[in-house]
Amino acid sequence: MDPANTPLGRMLVEEITPVVMVLCTPLVEESCLKNGLSFVEMLSPLCSFNNIDVPVRTASDQPYRLQKFKLRLFYASDIRQPNLKVAKEQLKQLITQAGEKDDLCSDPPHVSNLLTSSESEIQPSWFEYFNKELVRTMSFSDHEAFDHPVACLLVVSSKDEQPINRFVDLFNTNKLPSLLNDGAMDPKILKHYLLVHDNQDSTQEKAAKILTEMRSTFGSNDCQLLCINSSPHGLVERPENPWAPYKSDPSPSQCLGCFLNIDDFNEIKDLMQDLSSKHIIPYMEQKIRLLNQQVSATRKGLRNQIKNLWWRKGKEDVADSPDGPMYTFSSIESQIRVLGDYAFMLRDYELALSNYRLISTDYKLDKAWKRYAGVQEMMGLTFFMLDQSRKEAEYCMENAFSTYLKIGPSGQQNATRCGLWWVEMLRQEISIQMLPVSTFVFVVR
Repeated sequence: MDPANTPLGRMLVEEITPVVMVLCTPLVEESCLKNGLSFVEMLSPLCSFNNIDVPVRTASDQPYRLQKFKLRLFYASDIRQPNLKVAKEQLKQLITQAGEKDDLCSDPPHVSNLLTSSESEIQPSWFEYFNKELVRTMSFSDHEAFDHPVACLLVVSSKDEQPINRFVDLFNTNKLPSLLNDGAMDPKILKHYLLVHDNQDSTQEKAAKILTEMRSTFGSNDCQLLCINSSPHGLVERPENPWAPYKSDPSPSQCLGCFLNIDDFNEIKDLMQDLSSKHIIPYMEQKIRLLNQQVSATRKGLRNQIKNLWWRKGKEDVADSPDGPMYTFSSIESQIRVLGDYAFMLRDYELALSNYRLISTDYKLDKAWKRYAGVQEMMGLTFFMLDQSRKEAEYCMENAFSTYLKIGPSGQQNATRCGLWWVEMLRQEISIQMLPVSTFVFVVR
């Protein structure tokens, strides 16, 4: 079976995806809230593509086509490391709720039943939700780069006074996440400017004039107009509402998206497809090429490797610490990690693996154990997606798991995630799937 079609493969394709940071004005939110949605919630159902079909070239200039692609949208205020205690409570609550639906204390199924059951019947319904929630509770870690924003979507309403100035003010450094201001993440990212026009307020003539001014200021290719709320009476109903899964506590009296007619829906869909295929994917492809050239010039080749090892030899007496030394986004180590994660997200697994291997040695010599464990984990996942050496994949996952545990409390959540992914690998190797996931227990203390 193609690894991308396994439960673990599908989760990796859905969860390890580019992040877009969103900065918008209160008037934009005001227009969206007419539909019972925030701006990010309004766009989220249309950020996943099963057949985007975008041509991409690897760093070695080999062409391929990207089919599945997904963006993750976050407000700038949400780009921060979650509180560990709160995250643990959320996971415990999820397990408790699952226990009310699934009898988690019941006896495990008989082996004869397992052999005749499909995977969906064996896997408990809570597992997928727990795994996704676990990944989200560890978002924006400073030892991983796939949560670093690839782009920033700046959003202003046509009702805003001096909209051009509002766009400039939105990216004020005082409003950016601390992870960007502190040097952990690169603040120089792709910017895309979006003007939102509420059709209930006025005609589109004013919006069209603002869009023209935007394009002359920020560039014609980086500016777009999105018109919403075209239904005058708010009576739009859908048999299967696409926004329902993105609302944890929808109001019974609120019909989500009630002012968004089919034209609005299609316009949002086109916006997200255009942003992905014409801006973010080409930007990531270009960044990969640039980083690969830099890494090749400074770190690859026998001479560079010997020079690097000699330079790091003096660090052997450094005392152990969970996080090791501080690496800013501009350090060569961070650049290699970003290169590996970008390549992984664009499915260039060979390039990702070569860079994870390269940086793994650096982190080990620097005694940056959490970063070392994170790279070992990604190496294991990359081996899995390449469907090459299951033995090496399992070795890397075991190494990552044991290293996370040795770190202590700060590595427990990561060890749990790594352990669950490792179990999924083992389940795929045992084709008859004699053991369900629920027989393996990883306790979140």
